[in-house]
Formats: sequence, C-alpha cells, structure tokens
Amino acid sequence: MRHLIVATTMIMVALVITFGTASVLQGVATAHVARPEPFVVEAARPALKPAAVKERLATQLRERMHSEVQFSGL
Repeated sequence: MRHLIVATTMIMVALVITFGTASVLQGVATAHVARPEPFVVEAARPALKPAAVKERLATQLRERMHSEVQFSGL
C-alpha cells in the first residue's frame, strides 16, 4: 500500500512540474514575440473600362502627334 501512495505522489509531482514548466515557458515565449502592426488596407481603385482605356490611349497618341508636329514646325 505504501508503494502505491509513493508512486501516485511521484506521478502527480512529475505532472505538476511538467505542466508548470510548460506554462511558464509558453508565457515567456509569447511575451517576447514582436507583435506586428495591424494590416493597412488601401482603397482599391475600380478598374478602367475598356472604352475608357481606348479613349485615354487615343488622347495620348493625339497629344504626342500634336507635340511632334509643333516641334517639327519650328
């Protein structure tokens, strides 16, 4: 009977030491973790419609041609 009490006590002490140490180590590990800054979400611009892209490219081409004509005219 005495051996059973001693064995039970030893197992309980081992469990307390094991889980106590694990708890302390986890607390130390999480205390030293650098917390990242919260994510910054930027507003997304809506995609241009194909017609708008085509119009913009045509405008740029006209401006470029106009500036070349002015430059060659000097």
